[in-house]
Amino acid sequence: MKKLLLVIDMINGFVKKGALADNYINNITPNIIKLIKEYIKNNNDIITIQEGHTKNSKEFNVFPLHCIIGTEEAELINELLPYEKNMQLIRKNSTCGFITNKFMKYIEENKNKLDEVVLTGCCTDLCVINFALPLKNYINENNLDIKVTIYKNCVETYNSPTHNREEYNKIAFKIMEQNGIKIK
Repeated sequence: MKKLLLVIDMINGFVKKGALADNYINNITPNIIKLIKEYIKNNNDIITIQEGHTKNSKEFNVFPLHCIIGTEEAELINELLPYEKNMQLIRKNSTCGFITNKFMKYIEENKNKLDEVVLTGCCTDLCVINFALPLKNYINENNLDIKVTIYKNCVETYNSPTHNREEYNKIAFKIMEQNGIKIK
């Protein structure tokens, strides 16, 4: 059996610069790098899920322009570039990377080989939870024995006047835990 590590939206537009960036998120990068190194050493799969929007993305009806394909915002942060060759890239045009054709193909091909999926990245209450819940539902629907795990020190969300980082992290962790996702 093997494990899968998901690195969600650790891209410039959320971590370094742009309308939705919060540099605080970069605090989780060293913890993610430790996991990446462990997964490489143990020959486990690593997938990086990255927003990459078209200019007419429907998501811009809710969020400001961000992470448009071909811009620096849509690129992996520099700290993770040394590991890029070890990660399969999946682009998404919404907050939910689970429903991409590329990930659906991966999970169908590997569902009987996986025993754990670990999610890392940002934002806990948006892209991470929107991946974790459908994944857990897929696992349950198909009666699979795959654990879904999230390490608190490997996920983060942003802070703004209308979005309290600590509060939204706490809510997201509680919802995921109530759905059978292991929060460590």
